[in-house]
Amino acid sequence: MTDSAPTPHSGHDPLDTPAGRFRSLLVPVDLSPASDRVIGRVALLPLAEGARITLLHVIPEGLTLRAQELAEGDARKALRAEADAMARELPGSVTIQLAVRVGAAAAEIARHADEVAADLVVMGRAGGDALRELFFGSTAERVVRQARLPVLVVRLRPRAPYRRPAVALAFDDAARHAVITLLRALPPPRPTVSVIHACDAPLQELAYSSLPEDDIEAFREQRQRKAQEALAQVLSAALAEAKVPPDDAPAWKTRIRHGSPRALIEKAVKKADVDLLALGTHGHSGVAHAFLGTVAGDVLRAVACDVLVVPPREAAPRGA
Repeated sequence: MTDSAPTPHSGHDPLDTPAGRFRSLLVPVDLSPASDRVIGRVALLPLAEGARITLLHVIPEGLTLRAQELAEGDARKALRAEADAMARELPGSVTIQLAVRVGAAAAEIARHADEVAADLVVMGRAGGDALRELFFGSTAERVVRQARLPVLVVRLRPRAPYRRPAVALAFDDAARHAVITLLRALPPPRPTVSVIHACDAPLQELAYSSLPEDDIEAFREQRQRKAQEALAQVLSAALAEAKVPPDDAPAWKTRIRHGSPRALIEKAVKKADVDLLALGTHGHSGVAHAFLGTVAGDVLRAVACDVLVVPPREAAPRGA
């Protein structure tokens, strides 16, 4: 265990590691009791041989110099205690680094993720207190937008590897990467994965009073068949790119419904008692920012499970 001296971004391909296991995790720690859930979940994730975990605490700006020095001392002491506890649950080849920074939390997390070439950020989300949930929920969302890499937001108390995962897919650039990242988070033998897709029904939104109900139903069924075919292509492409052999591939349970993506995702997560939901974002600014606020951000705040938010792999490099 060492205080971190960040390694420059190496530009590695995460799928070059055996079974796509994680090689570098950044774990922001707010030193609250909920931090134990984040630490516990990290210990259950599939890690590559020689993987590196960086525990990061960000001290808010505005403290006096003396107060900042005291806060840094307290933070390092707490991080060392967390690292000692984590080390007992991890293979000996895994390295744990510590870092304390001062600044805006989301910006510092995104900056440090780039410095340590993280391929995943694992962070907590508050629960039970509305004001705290609003603050930390918005921090997680800002990290998703700024870090430009997958972010796992932990809420559940970890007891075992994920066993009831789901992925919500739209037909966009992030869909395949969301599936690939989810596969990386699920060590073999992989459980059945629920695949959630909201299929729009435009004829229901238009006043075609003379259109026979049979024609409307046939149109809906046709759109569902096309969605099923498109989902199968996304899943097949993701398995091929992730180099997952057939014996290690999960079974897929597809849920295609007409209606609002947010409502469908929330209902499906609750019905299946999902413990991990993966979903993609369209990008990192502009329209994507609006998407995060209207769908992914709303889902992140609404569901009770852990959430893995994944940007498109084709996104611009961090720092660009």
